[in-house]
Parts: sequence; structure tokens; C-alpha cells
Amino acid sequence: MSTPPRRDGSRRVGSLLLAVVSVAAAVLGAGVLGPLVAAGALISLVVYTLRRVGADPPPFPAPRFTLAWVIAALRYIGELVAWAAPYVPFLAPTIAFVAVTRPLPSETATLGFQEQASQIIPVLLIGYVIEAGAIRWRARPVDWLLSLVTVALLIVGETYALAAIANDDPVHADIVAGAMAAGVVAILTAAAQGSGPAEEEDEKRPNRPSGL
Repeated sequence: MSTPPRRDGSRRVGSLLLAVVSVAAAVLGAGVLGPLVAAGALISLVVYTLRRVGADPPPFPAPRFTLAWVIAALRYIGELVAWAAPYVPFLAPTIAFVAVTRPLPSETATLGFQEQASQIIPVLLIGYVIEAGAIRWRARPVDWLLSLVTVALLIVGETYALAAIANDDPVHADIVAGAMAAGVVAILTAAAQGSGPAEEEDEKRPNRPSGL
């Protein structure tokens, strides 16, 4: 049964808003509130996306204060991530951005890093566009949320790099580095998506992992 165009459009708007909130909170959020908002929006987007494609995520193991439960919970998370990854590829560049941004200092000693990054980021953007075009040429679909998150993070990184150069102030190195890492991961993710066997996306439905 096909989805009515109006409902499909509403779902896309909902996904778009959650993605924008996730990226904005991850980039602009400070202290504890920003990461919490980003994490909440990302979790909502993942659940929303899985439900939209007809997924039925397995329930989390019932909490027990035992070592066996901790091991089971960790195994569950690992298997759940591996199971859901093909359907939420936009998580990969987002996680890479956060993982690189958080531990790095905001300032650098000179503007050398920002100057080099301002030339590298456009290359990453072009590389992603080329990879996405190659996937479409092979008659494979490109995840639009992956493209949205990737382009948004790369534009943010380039903007911060150029702003630092224009103001002669070596700041926002963490965000610039995170954007470059997200771009690399996005290209690899898109390449992995496009290398699989062709399938009819309308007939694809995620199945639960065998161990859950």
C-alpha cells in the first residue's frame, strides 16, 4: 500500500526539522545542554526513521543490577547499532563530528590549520557530491538525510574556518576539524551504501538481529 503524498511530505518535514536541530545543537550547543539536545534530537530522528521504513526495534533488556545484565545490554547495543546502521546512515558523520569536536581545543596557536581546512573542506564536499552522483548513476538511492547532514556540517566547518581567517583569530578549530572528519566518514558511508547489491527499496524492510 503506497503512502499518501501529503503524509510522506509531512514525514520528510519532520525528519528535516529533527536533523536541523541535531546539527545545530551539536555545533552551537555549549556545556551540558547542547549535547543533550543533540542526543535527544538524534535519538528521535533514528526512531522516527526506523518506524517510517517499517522497522520494529527489539526491546531493551529488563534492567537488573548484575554483571550479566551489563554484558547483555552492551551486546544488545552493539547488535542494535549494526542492525539499524544501513537505515540510519546519517548517524555516521554526526558521531564522527561529535567524537572529534569534543576532545579538541577551540583555539590553535596560528591560523595555519584554519587556512588549510578552508581549502580541504570544499574538496570533501565535491568528493561527496561525486560519490553521491556515482551511486545514482548505478541506479542506487542516496539517503537524503545523509546528504543533508553531511552538506550542513561541511558548510558549517567552512564558514567557521573562513570567519577565523577573516577575523585573524585562530578559533573554532574543534568545529572545523569535526566537519572534516564528518566529511571523510560521509564519503566512506556513501561508498559502502553504493557498493552493496541492488535491491528494490520499497520492498526492503529491516529484520531484527538474530541474537535479539
